[in-house]
Amino acid sequence: MAYTSFFRDTDALNAIGDIAVPALAHWRAIRVWDAGCATGEEPFTLAILFASKLRPFPFRNLDILATDYEESSFPQFADQIRLGRYSRKDIFWVPQEPRDLYFEPTEDPEVFQLTQHIRDRVRYIQHDLLTLVPPETGQSLIVCKNVLMHFTPEYQIKVLEMFHQSLAPGGFLALDGNQAMPEVFASRFVRLEPGAPLFQKPTD
Repeated sequence: MAYTSFFRDTDALNAIGDIAVPALAHWRAIRVWDAGCATGEEPFTLAILFASKLRPFPFRNLDILATDYEESSFPQFADQIRLGRYSRKDIFWVPQEPRDLYFEPTEDPEVFQLTQHIRDRVRYIQHDLLTLVPPETGQSLIVCKNVLMHFTPEYQIKVLEMFHQSLAPGGFLALDGNQAMPEVFASRFVRLEPGAPLFQKPTD
């Protein structure tokens, strides 16, 4: 089972919130692909991040595609993301303000459910990155954290190539801080801030 949590990897989240979200606020459609979503904490964190920074109209244009390939865990991932229900322990790292705004109590005092308008922004499909065939193209932002480390260097490059092809010009790629960008992508993924794992695909 993959490990994940809400509001994990603050360096990447801060860079997305400070740089990517304002840049994407004016796009007609904001299409985000979270590759390696596990039980959904990360794509829902992204939805909360966008909700906190966008006006209602552009937020309605947000579509987050959450994907993972855990054959034995597929039903659990799909159900958890569809329902958006998490335990009190699961939401421990959610700051108080978004916890109050975006989580609602349920009939079980130990379980909370994300609000409908957050759940509506996230959809889940099963997808294996190693097929090297993207589930969709024209993405505004791709987030892939703590996944590439499990691949050989050869397949890391192939998956990053797929991400590059999947991004719209000017789109963003967020990795985890431990993932180095191979030199072959030096001109195709521009690091936007020293030390921050956020890159942009040039527009030309």
